[in-house]
Amino acid sequence: MYITAGLYPARGWILLARSDYNKISSYSTDLQLNVGNPMKLDNVATLKNLSIVQAQCVTHGLESSPNALYLVELTDARGILCNEWFKFPLTASYNIRAPAYPEVFHPSSMNGGTTWTWTTMLQNIWTQMGTFLGTWPGLPYAPAGTPEGFWFPGVSAWTALCQILDYLGMAVACDLTKTSPYTIVSVGASDTGFTELQDKYITNLEDDLAWIDTGAGRVPRTVKVLFRRRNAIYGTEETVTYRNDTMAQQWDMNPYYTVSVTAPALFASAVGTHFIWSDFTVRYDHDSNPVAADVAMANTIAQERVTQYFDQTYSRTSGYMSRTYAGALPFTTGSQVDGVAWLQDYSNQSRHGWKTRIVRGSNSLLAGMLG
Repeated sequence: MYITAGLYPARGWILLARSDYNKISSYSTDLQLNVGNPMKLDNVATLKNLSIVQAQCVTHGLESSPNALYLVELTDARGILCNEWFKFPLTASYNIRAPAYPEVFHPSSMNGGTTWTWTTMLQNIWTQMGTFLGTWPGLPYAPAGTPEGFWFPGVSAWTALCQILDYLGMAVACDLTKTSPYTIVSVGASDTGFTELQDKYITNLEDDLAWIDTGAGRVPRTVKVLFRRRNAIYGTEETVTYRNDTMAQQWDMNPYYTVSVTAPALFASAVGTHFIWSDFTVRYDHDSNPVAADVAMANTIAQERVTQYFDQTYSRTSGYMSRTYAGALPFTTGSQVDGVAWLQDYSNQSRHGWKTRIVRGSNSLLAGMLG
């Protein structure tokens, strides 16, 4: 059973006889699975709200035989929202500016006459999928600024949600042992619960694969955050006469405002430059100067976005992780864990049985979990 944080759903495989498979409602979304040895105390216990994706016969003979073995694939609610056969649709727009009236948002893109905040926008998308995801869990922090220009015409609601959260350095974490399994975490944030589990099961640790994930090809020295320019007074260039004097300078070849942010001290010797586009727009006056209030907000947002960028790149100061424990242990995804896998491994006679593997970072082990 593989469970990841973020975009990808849980995936699991179990072997069942055809006679046992026939007893299960294949369209049920509240199936339960016990993982681990129920005779031992350190058992993951019950994973809830699972669904069947498909079942494949893996034995010779008649597929309809009651004794035929089937490899049954399982998923969670996220698998229903984003699988390859169907996706939960979203048609929504949030704070879209009217091109000819740059100080005004289209009324139909607003929240009942007021602007959407990061929280209300994400809550609106989440609530549309509430049948599958449950109650809105809230955000771990309040992002700076007001979101603008988010338009999702007939796209996957789950994908849209995850793209915005990723942009903000957040992710959906999952604990399928809970009735409300989905929460939102800030990537790389400290997690006392995870620390306690590591300490508790230190004697179960079998493999701790070391990663030295710093280098010139790993992170940049500088991150430039780009903000699209918005002419504040006259609206569109078509309303402005082109003259080579101090007035009417909106005919400008530079379409964006830039804030450069230096990498954290851990990467002080790094080289190279990365760039991030922000949704926030910076107003320019008729003399082609950025408006001071927007410059201040752009600097605040840039610092926040760059912090989130390094949180995602290096999990703040934690770096990559790949650990394997003996037994089926109750680890979950969260701000410090990107993926958890429970499996039975009999490749090593001296260490056979249930294993728990936890990973952090976009490494090959996590990619392998996703198939």
